[in-house]
Amino acid sequence: MTSLPLQDRTCVVTVTYGERTHLLAEVLRAAFRCGAACAVVVDNGTPRSAQKALASLQDEFGTDALHVVRLEKNEGSAGGFHAGLAYAARLHDMRFIWVLDDDNVPDENALSVLLDCWKRLGADESNAMMSFRVDKRQYRKVLDRKTLHWVEPDAFFDFNLAHLWNGGKRKAAIREGCFELGVAAYGGFWFARSWLDRIALPPQHYHLYFDDYAFSQQIPAAGGHIWLCPDSRLRDIDESWRANRKAIHPWLDPKTEERRVFCTIRNRLWLERSLATSPILHRLNMALYLLVKVIAPNLGTMLTRAGSAPAFLRRFRLIHRAVRAGLS
Repeated sequence: MTSLPLQDRTCVVTVTYGERTHLLAEVLRAAFRCGAACAVVVDNGTPRSAQKALASLQDEFGTDALHVVRLEKNEGSAGGFHAGLAYAARLHDMRFIWVLDDDNVPDENALSVLLDCWKRLGADESNAMMSFRVDKRQYRKVLDRKTLHWVEPDAFFDFNLAHLWNGGKRKAAIREGCFELGVAAYGGFWFARSWLDRIALPPQHYHLYFDDYAFSQQIPAAGGHIWLCPDSRLRDIDESWRANRKAIHPWLDPKTEERRVFCTIRNRLWLERSLATSPILHRLNMALYLLVKVIAPNLGTMLTRAGSAPAFLRRFRLIHRAVRAGLS
């Protein structure tokens, strides 16, 4: 088990829901092996059986090390992490926060590697760090293409017609083997607790998806930096709902929960609209994305599943509702 100096004490913040405490237990054990001093777990409206399992985990780690924040109903990732980070903000004996999803299992050296990279970058609390999740395509692209992962003004889900004349995607700064990010997902995001005194907590009205981007982008906006550290690794032990995108776009897949599709599109538009400099270009990029990325690649699949036409029609209506909500 790694032991970090007192001045580098790190608190893990995570959110669990449903019957996922078997995943959470692996994450917590790995995080404490990494050297985390304590963990805040938000119980996002779990059933009674999961509450009992959480109580057992508190017995295992001790109530001083494992803090449980109970929400009576599932408030989504936005509400859950809002509550967890609000609790962690009051832990003034912790210097750093490490946000993990309840299925992100860190390697044993993941935290010490983050801390070492942060110190090589100048030990400046304005720098936040991000662990590398191998399953995340956007982070693999950062390493392969050395481009900045951010919410680009006027783009729609990173699709931007302006790349035809503006030189393409912006290159990421690289320092000490770490790559600049403009936004970060919750899973693996590590930053000084003092940031919670300066920036807003995740927007609860997002409910699901992109609340992490809305939260994390405040750090670069306030003059800070986020750095992806490729050698600090996390392993996801639960498959994402987007994993089947090779078969059909997840927005059109009847197996994908409608709420997920709706919140993904609506929230992304909320985020992008706040940054758009040309609403006309943004809407053009949205129309082209839907045509080129969603409809065209899946047209053959839709035609060969003629019996599923009503289901596809419902999906397009759902996408339309989400777009209207995101633009309203």
